[in-house]
Amino acid sequence: MGLKVDGVGQLVEGVNALEAALSTNRVKKVYLLESPNNTSSKYKNLLEILRKKNLEIEVVKDQSKWNFHSRHNIVGICNEKKIYNETNFEQILKNKVLILDHIQDTNNFGAIVRSAAAFGFETIFIPKKRSVKITERTFTIASGGMEYIDIVLYNSIFSLLKKIKSNNYWTIGLDMNSKNKIKEINLVDQKIALVLGSEQNGISLEIQKKLDLVAQIDMSESIESLNASVAAAIAMHQIFIKK
Repeated sequence: MGLKVDGVGQLVEGVNALEAALSTNRVKKVYLLESPNNTSSKYKNLLEILRKKNLEIEVVKDQSKWNFHSRHNIVGICNEKKIYNETNFEQILKNKVLILDHIQDTNNFGAIVRSAAAFGFETIFIPKKRSVKITERTFTIASGGMEYIDIVLYNSIFSLLKKIKSNNYWTIGLDMNSKNKIKEINLVDQKIALVLGSEQNGISLEIQKKLDLVAQIDMSESIESLNASVAAAIAMHQIFIKK
């Protein structure tokens, strides 16, 4: 069990996630487990950044007194990451946003966040209910990506889509049964809202009817479908290179 903190993102574990949190100036204190395995150049560079920022570093020499997950030997205590509500979300919108409809798996969500950060999708909408929870593990799996993404919680995807469209976004959903291929869509000069359904059921037909377009990822017929985070990454990359 790790040190208990209450706010989202107040405990950031691992080199990559902590390095990203440092870049956004959220880190207040660092715990370091002294270990002979702490020899990587990335780890040493991180320590150098910490020293330059004059942050408090508490070194733990006895592993039995390490109050964090055993897979990490460096942890940051941070200011809470701001999570937005759908009220007035227009103020933080960028040209590319991602709307998730009931993604349940933490690994999938973390991987999606990491890809979103890599491909310029700086706002992600997730439902308040029946959706993955943002935890310390989310920040670790996203490998720093959470620091560069605005998370917005919404109540109803239907009202959200209506608001998104009123802001001149083109809504595109992913579905393997669509005849449209995302690689063939003209995305120039469009503001894009990419919609991704749940791992088990994808996007419901009711939601698909509310979208401007539903498209599939071109792939071999030997595999029926892709993991949700993989599909999201490929689609976001296609949009990234087209825009």
